[in-house]
Amino acid sequence: MAISWTEEQKAVIESRNRNLLVSAAAGSGKTAVLVERIIRMITEGEAPLRIDQLLVMTFTKAAADEMRERVLKAVDEKLMENPDSSHLQMQAAMIPYAQITTIDSFCLGLIKDHYNKLDIDPAFRVGDEGELILLRADVMKEMLEEYYEKADPLFEKFVETYATGKSDKGIENYIMQVFTFSQSNPWPIEWLDQCRKELETSDMDQIMDTGWMKFLMKDAGLQLSELKFQVEKAMEVCEEENGPEAYLPMLANDLQLLDRLSLAEDYEAFNEQLKKASFDRLASIRSKDIDAGKKAFVTGIRDRVKKAVGKLLDLYCFESPEEVLSDIRGTRDAVTTLLHLAGEYARRYQEKKREKNLVDFNDLEHYALEILLTREEGKTAATEVADELSRQFEEILVDEYQDSNDVQEALIGSISRERFGTPNVFMVGDVKQSIYQFRLARPQLFLEKYDSYSKEEGNYQKIELHQNFRSRAEVLRSINEVFYQIMTKNLGNIQYTKDAALHPGAEFPEEEGRAGEKTEFLMIHGSGNLLKQLDDDAVDYTSREMEAKVIAGKIKELTDPVNGLLIWDKRFGGKGGYRIAGYGDVVILLRSLSGWAEDFVNVLMNEGIPAYAERKTGYFTAPEVETILSMLNIIDNPMQDIPLAAVLKSPIGRVTDEEMAHLMAVWKKTAKKGQDRGLYGAWQHYRKEYGELDDPEYPGLFHKLETFFELLSLYREKSTYLSIHELLYDLYEGTGYYDYISAMPAGEVRRANLAMLVEKASAYERTSYTGLFHFIRYIENLKKYDTDFGEASLAGEENTVRVMSIHKSKGLEFPVVFLAGMAKKFNKQDSYGKILIDPDLGIGTDHLDLERRVKAPTLKKHVLGRKMNLGAMGEELRVLYVAMTRAKEKLIMTGLDRYLDKKLERFADIIRVDGQIPFTILGSADSYLDWMLMSLSGKYSPSQILGEEGADTGNLILKELSVSGLVGEEIERQAEKKLTKDALLSLDTVRVYDQEFAKDLRAAFDYRYPHEADTRLHTKLTVSELKKQGQFTDEEESEFLPTIPSFLKEEGKEELPKGAFRGTAYHRALELLDFGKVRTREDLHHALEGFRRDQRMDEESLSLLSEDMLLSFLNSSLGNRLAAAQLSGRLKKEQQFVVGIPARDMDAGDSDERILIQGIIDAYMEEEGGLVLVDYKTDHIGPGEENVLVGRYQMQMDYYERALEQMTGKRVKEKIIYSMTLKKEIPLA
Repeated sequence: MAISWTEEQKAVIESRNRNLLVSAAAGSGKTAVLVERIIRMITEGEAPLRIDQLLVMTFTKAAADEMRERVLKAVDEKLMENPDSSHLQMQAAMIPYAQITTIDSFCLGLIKDHYNKLDIDPAFRVGDEGELILLRADVMKEMLEEYYEKADPLFEKFVETYATGKSDKGIENYIMQVFTFSQSNPWPIEWLDQCRKELETSDMDQIMDTGWMKFLMKDAGLQLSELKFQVEKAMEVCEEENGPEAYLPMLANDLQLLDRLSLAEDYEAFNEQLKKASFDRLASIRSKDIDAGKKAFVTGIRDRVKKAVGKLLDLYCFESPEEVLSDIRGTRDAVTTLLHLAGEYARRYQEKKREKNLVDFNDLEHYALEILLTREEGKTAATEVADELSRQFEEILVDEYQDSNDVQEALIGSISRERFGTPNVFMVGDVKQSIYQFRLARPQLFLEKYDSYSKEEGNYQKIELHQNFRSRAEVLRSINEVFYQIMTKNLGNIQYTKDAALHPGAEFPEEEGRAGEKTEFLMIHGSGNLLKQLDDDAVDYTSREMEAKVIAGKIKELTDPVNGLLIWDKRFGGKGGYRIAGYGDVVILLRSLSGWAEDFVNVLMNEGIPAYAERKTGYFTAPEVETILSMLNIIDNPMQDIPLAAVLKSPIGRVTDEEMAHLMAVWKKTAKKGQDRGLYGAWQHYRKEYGELDDPEYPGLFHKLETFFELLSLYREKSTYLSIHELLYDLYEGTGYYDYISAMPAGEVRRANLAMLVEKASAYERTSYTGLFHFIRYIENLKKYDTDFGEASLAGEENTVRVMSIHKSKGLEFPVVFLAGMAKKFNKQDSYGKILIDPDLGIGTDHLDLERRVKAPTLKKHVLGRKMNLGAMGEELRVLYVAMTRAKEKLIMTGLDRYLDKKLERFADIIRVDGQIPFTILGSADSYLDWMLMSLSGKYSPSQILGEEGADTGNLILKELSVSGLVGEEIERQAEKKLTKDALLSLDTVRVYDQEFAKDLRAAFDYRYPHEADTRLHTKLTVSELKKQGQFTDEEESEFLPTIPSFLKEEGKEELPKGAFRGTAYHRALELLDFGKVRTREDLHHALEGFRRDQRMDEESLSLLSEDMLLSFLNSSLGNRLAAAQLSGRLKKEQQFVVGIPARDMDAGDSDERILIQGIIDAYMEEEGGLVLVDYKTDHIGPGEENVLVGRYQMQMDYYERALEQMTGKRVKEKIIYSMTLKKEIPLA
């Protein structure tokens, strides 16, 4: 079915030969439009383009892959219509190699093709992030140590001035910040030089020309303009009927004051006027005819204006011009030193990377820029390579353009045809969704073009896509109502107008019942600690838990099987239809998961709602990961007390707190001065003290410790010849820890976490670092620099509520969205440091007088702080927009605040300029909740907003919920519990209150169940449980043989991994292989590749297989019998069974009670005369040790025989074990 494009979409698809900026609102189908544009460019017209004449740049590999697949699918469909088209055939063949790529990948390819233009080795590789962190830490440490040794006075003064505590971390952070900002500039050295030159200003005229002073004057002017508007609005109210007209003279004076400030031409004049600013006292009004509401409105505005002017004075005019100049001179040495250190660090880091033949992602972009542009005296010129690429690419298409930075902009510009007068860059994005400022994205680039490009056709055109094909009109109207008021040009640089607003484009069929509901805003009034007021021992709800309880209740309501929310599902019934919302349709979005996600998931789970949060942090604090990392630490150095104590207390060491305390007590009591200290020293002493004698106080402790330290000694030896990932595999199996965590709750996630650690070890082994010591450093540095992987994620049940961050949700859509935690305060920490850095305004610092030990912020630092705060608030606006636009059918916002009523009173006199709240007011918000309340204030009274019945704004349903109401039942339970507790505590414990009851109680306690023996029987046992009871040995329980060092391995001979990992891999492969078709090595290789490609086996499992072993089995006499059976349909694999066996037959007593035995038969086939039972074994045994396997598995195979005969009603004529190690079949009796 052909897509019906809107007129705007058609214009985007069909326009050619220009720079085109497409502002695509959320849900406007930008990806579909972009793909259609590409398809038409390469398939339509008299001379359609080839796909290699287009350069399509995205920001993620996933987006690039998706786009490539869409284009290929569309070309294939065109080929179905026109199969003889040689042009289409060529495009289909070229698409897999087309330049549909990330910017990093494009740069990497460019460098590989033109490495000869650079001074680098063509065999370079992109460094692993952990490796680069280590390298950066090493470079920083070496550099600072050298400077300390030099005793450079400027360096020492800088350290004394800006270091925090006894650590260099603060200094390192400042150097890294300057370095990072410089790298986001196309010409890093020039940026550092420009910051340096700004320090040379010597008078106010020069300062007036600086970027930071221009920002100050512009910002002050904008604030004053808004304040003037507010005063004028107050004067209009004074002139209304029953208005406070007596206030007019004072307000007129206020307006004149603001005018004088606005007219100040330079900082000196502005500073002088602002310091002289004063406000007359308002006249006293006693007349009863004056409208009290109008009077309060005017006084409220005037109070706000007075406070704003006071803040302006504190922010920008706390110093005289002379003091400003003095600050610049006083901080010059410190800033110059910082810039020098950042430049020196960049040089050394680059040298280290060259030594190791590494590049990082910054290098990719800068090296590409070096190939494409030359730079002399501040002017750039395109190189021959750039000209060649400009000729090659008919058009450059950039997706998510709002997230570009200056370096990427320079790259795109260098290969475009703009310099030849024929601009050819297509840019699509939504600046309202630019939420990666922390990655130094520059939404300003988008905004500059948006402001300068014309809506009319021409070389520089912009087109708005504002129809939303994702969400219901009810959702869109609520988003528009909020953002019309709070998204302004002066805060975030975006004016939310009719062009920017969201217009409904999706069609939802009409339906009777609960479908298409309005957005809800649930305001929870109060705080936690209510239960504590009742009883100090009560476990109180936190504010987060209270909010989660509200959401849990709402989810139950929405998913109620009878009265739940109806949502449209295009797959429902095969044709599409309405169904009741389920848990899998619900997502809870949070600004940050840290500290929130766990509380929300726990509350939901306690309420019976399945929930899951995929965190980006928490990996290193997962108990199983911490335990194994601690084990690695003590393998490297057992003298470390904290990791040693952690492992001893873990299931590996099994030492209790009391036993450990006893161990240390023995050491303290009997050790002599000078003997080894710490836990390891205590063990050495304990061993000498007791020897083979058992400790009378703690029998068995000596044996427990001896076993552990022998194991530790074994692994210390193994660490000398095993690679890290091999050591980890060995640790998991040799300690039994892998099996232990598998049996714990969330065992699958825990296993995945340990598997991820093996992956990280393998990644580390590909770096330039080697050895266990450096691996531990590698992990420690990842922790230190907050590079957490997040816990391993597993595909959970579809019917599960997901909790995720707003950033994670970008680009996704969900039927029901809860936007939670709206009262969480904005993070403004970045503007509080001693040194602030801005890519446009440079560096601002505190001025520290070391002699007088006085610290004071400079004016420039105040300016940078103001810009950073405005930038952060603009980013928060865009994050809020992203969050609200994820909802398709229903949006619910929640926030808990104890001061809701006071906030509404504070916002009651808010005025609007053309429907928008002034940015001077918006900028005072501390949370999303504040912005929501501001958008409601002035339209609705506090009593309407917080009334018991709530309010309907037409687009929003407002509801206030009290904390006490939410926990009312819990309060009753706690009160009853406290009364019961007090009553019990007051009882006489000796007195018998009821003789008859006491008699019955004694009889009950003395009762003995006549069939007590049967209660100890298991109702069901698995093969593994039978093993634990000593019935037989598990197939993977083999002795630990030391791994052969690589230098002793026979050439070409692969050492086989051991244990459960390998056994599982072989069983999976043999289950999947078609014995009738796989006969040769080529057949086998092809089959295994298919398993990898189809993801039926992962890379790790496949690496554990030996093709030689598998071929030996397939070509054995047993293999041939199985192949014949499979070809004729007589073979069954991985057959699960449950069979009931009387307890007496299992030596489990004389009872006739049946015990269910559960297991899986590897394979059986039907032949003439009966069934043949086959089991594969991977145990390590030597030639001639067939009887070992017979002894281990005879009983297991007997159970399998009994189960198979009971299950099929046929006789088992043969039982065969096939040993993969011996490459031999072993018949059993």
